[in-house]
Amino acid sequence: MYTLIVEVILSVPFNYEANDDIRRLLEDFRSMVNFCIDSALKRRITSYATLRKGVYEEWKK
Repeated sequence: MYTLIVEVILSVPFNYEANDDIRRLLEDFRSMVNFCIDSALKRRITSYATLRKGVYEEWKK
């Protein structure tokens, strides 16, 4: 039997002035998140600590 655990995260919307720097920052963040998700799926990682250890060296590059 499996137990489903759901974590609820609250967010706060905010306004910002769109410009190229903000766009690049958000695109970089999206790439980092996608990289972590991809790495976690490929390596079957389920914990934050293990994921951090697994991607830290690649991220530093």
